Amino acid sequence: MRKPFEVSLDNCHEEPIHIPGSIQPHGFLLVIAPQDLSVKYLSENLAELLETTPDNLLHTPLSEIVNPELIATIKEHQGSLEFFKINPVSVTLNHPSNAKLAMSAVLSECDGKVMIELERRAGSAMRHFDPVNYLVKHSLHSIIDAEELETVFSASVEEIRSLTQFDRVMLYKFDHEYNGEVVAEAKREDLNSFLKQHFPESDIPKQARELYIRNPIRLLADVDAGASPLYPQDQPVDLSTCILRSVSPIHCQYLRNMGVRASMSISIITAGKLWGLVACHHYSPHVVPFETREVAQYMGIMLSYLITLKTQSYDALREAKLLSLSASISERMSEEVFFTDGLRQNADTLMEMMNATGVAWCIEEEVECYGSTPSPEQVEAIATWIADNTLGNNYVYQSHQLGVENEAFAHLNDTASGVFLISLSVSCDLFLIWFRKEVMQTKNWGGKPEKVIEFLDDGSHRLMPRSSFALWKENVRNKSEPWEKAEISCAAKFRNTVINYVLAKSERLQKINDALEDMVRKRTEALEAEIISKEHAQTELAKALKASQESNRELERFAFVASHDLQEPLRKIQTFGTRIQRSKDAMDEDSAYYLGRMMDSANRMQQLIKGVLSFSRIHRRGNEFKYFNADSALREILDDLEILIADNDASITCEELGVLYGDKRQIQRLFQNLMHNSLKFTVPGLAPKIAITTTHKTEQFITVAVTDNGIGFDSAFAAKIFNLFERLHAKDSYEGTGLGLAICKKIVERHQGKIWADAEEGKGATFFITLPLAKVEPTAD
Repeated sequence: MRKPFEVSLDNCHEEPIHIPGSIQPHGFLLVIAPQDLSVKYLSENLAELLETTPDNLLHTPLSEIVNPELIATIKEHQGSLEFFKINPVSVTLNHPSNAKLAMSAVLSECDGKVMIELERRAGSAMRHFDPVNYLVKHSLHSIIDAEELETVFSASVEEIRSLTQFDRVMLYKFDHEYNGEVVAEAKREDLNSFLKQHFPESDIPKQARELYIRNPIRLLADVDAGASPLYPQDQPVDLSTCILRSVSPIHCQYLRNMGVRASMSISIITAGKLWGLVACHHYSPHVVPFETREVAQYMGIMLSYLITLKTQSYDALREAKLLSLSASISERMSEEVFFTDGLRQNADTLMEMMNATGVAWCIEEEVECYGSTPSPEQVEAIATWIADNTLGNNYVYQSHQLGVENEAFAHLNDTASGVFLISLSVSCDLFLIWFRKEVMQTKNWGGKPEKVIEFLDDGSHRLMPRSSFALWKENVRNKSEPWEKAEISCAAKFRNTVINYVLAKSERLQKINDALEDMVRKRTEALEAEIISKEHAQTELAKALKASQESNRELERFAFVASHDLQEPLRKIQTFGTRIQRSKDAMDEDSAYYLGRMMDSANRMQQLIKGVLSFSRIHRRGNEFKYFNADSALREILDDLEILIADNDASITCEELGVLYGDKRQIQRLFQNLMHNSLKFTVPGLAPKIAITTTHKTEQFITVAVTDNGIGFDSAFAAKIFNLFERLHAKDSYEGTGLGLAICKKIVERHQGKIWADAEEGKGATFFITLPLAKVEPTAD
């Protein structure tokens, strides 16, 4: 027998409300096996109605319980998921007394089973009720004719209350965090009002919101009615599509605390997301017939459609205005020799475009700030944190509560509660960022959003839903206005404009770099001709080395700019390739194969570009050398690799290394690359084992060994593997760019250390690294 879920307020967010194992007692349920149309599960109250036992009905052919017409209907529509077109269906049940019990049935399919929900037939007045006629003649006119959304909201709740006869009907709108606000209300005159009051996200947990999307209408006829269990209780039965599905006891207690005895919810869905609910409350038990529910549901659909239309219209007008501002800035940028002068002259327009109180950017060498912003150093710290922790593969970051997401920036709420950053480069060292000030507001809550502790007779206690719904006010701080959809779209388009100017500047730098390379070439030729003696040769070589180092730095900058330049056409290749793959147009097998090969090559090229950028930045973008705890740094790496380690069933042991001196981030990357290799080049069927040990230690340096039990390699290639783009295995066998060990070598050399390897094919590999324990100067490239 299935063990029931013991629900409390501590775990209600985990409650499997789609498999409650019971239904509300005002109806009956049959769960039918689709193969032979036999009874697989039933509600126990149905057996009571038919004056028999659940065992007698279990596995019984449906034809022995209901009229033949229902059997034919099920066979005709089964598997088409179109039962909603014919609901409700009139049904007669075969009673032992030879009487025919007239019922209304609602059919649905869920988890491969046919659900038959039975309710007693409505009275004669309701049987003559025409849902379509009522919808057209009454409800739609008052809703559609309204011009403003607020009027639409008010008309909708009035119509639904008139139709369903609930004591209170509210339109409940979710914000971006799924807290709710009552934006319209129709009620009995003697009831207190919840209009404009807020309710916390926890009142409607995530799993409940997901079910509201799958099943757009939900009725609870009586919170105090005992549920009718399903029989048997051998396996959980998914009742997501069942209106009769019993309700969480926590939710029932919540409604009792409000004084509500019956409720009904209608989902408002826009763009596939739950926008809000029409919440109906009654202060006594209240059963709403299917015909009435059907009209209410279609009114909800119409309301969803009107909200979508009016929201899209607002967004389009807003985006058009923002694009106009963006165009004016772009025009001014095009008129200037240096496009950044155009940005400076239009900083106010740039802030207006994003409804921001400040704007800053780093496009040249320094951070520039306009309006109300943090200091340039603080702006750079924010951008660095975003790039290191939240940006990932995206180029946009937005938040309306930066201080909540990172407490280190909480003191900047007066200038930077809201942050919107667009990265203009792969590493986010070029960026444009807007700021919004904190906006203090007073929220009216429908009761204080807190948990209440109830002490039981045995001395224990439990958390219960709050029992007070009296108006409670809260001052909300540390947040700005959220960024709108139109602002996000406009910023993305403006990013492309700025990047085009950055690329044009890169082309000029490339010409300068070409000239420098030509100068180096000519100078080298001159040096070769001038070498007469060893002393003179050494002097000239020293000069050439200095010039070559300068050239390398220029080439490194060129590699960065060129690789960045390659990103845009490569991104377009990937974008258009993805669109072709998703296209509904037919594509022959060869074309699909070649397109797949092209996309694989494009993705590999992107990884190579990123690798080249990472390699070139080791010296140029390295952090200041400092003392740091190596053991803590290794633990951070293991935390980052936790999922990969678990997926490979790997074990990693680390000896204590103590305090090292150097660039902590680069040394972490060094060990991460080596551990990645050990987890990648494994023997099939053998769990990876990695050991990090100390082999030698002096006052100045420590030698660390990273040993694994992987596939190893021929020791003849021990030096070759550290070369750029060097691979010992085919790319089809193991993923990678051939840059990982080259990056490791460059990091170690920057720390004046050494790296070498010892291995044997099929018997694992050991990588030795010497790292500084005392102060050393980072080597120049």
